[in-house]
Amino acid sequence: MLSIPLDVPYMLNWQLEDKEKPAIQKQLFVELDPTEKTIYNYLKDNNKQQLDTIALHCNMPIFKVSSTLLNMELKGVIRPLPGKLFELI
Repeated sequence: MLSIPLDVPYMLNWQLEDKEKPAIQKQLFVELDPTEKTIYNYLKDNNKQQLDTIALHCNMPIFKVSSTLLNMELKGVIRPLPGKLFELI
C-alpha cells in the first residue's frame, strides 16, 4: 500500500493560516517644511493653480516650486491636474 498524505491542503500546498496584514493608515498630520507651508497656504486660499502662477505669487523660482510640489505630491498633500495645475487633496 502506498503511503499517500490524505491532507488535501498539504498536498496542494495551500496556506490555510490567516496571515493578517498590518493595517496601513494614511498619515493624518503631514510635516511640511517652510517652503511647502507657503505653497500649501497659497493653494488653500486660491484653489487650483498653475505651476507658473504658484511660483510668481510665492516669490520662488520655478525649479524650486516644481521640486517642492513633487515632494508634496509624494506626501499625499496635493495632486497634479492636466495643464500644469495643482490642487490640495
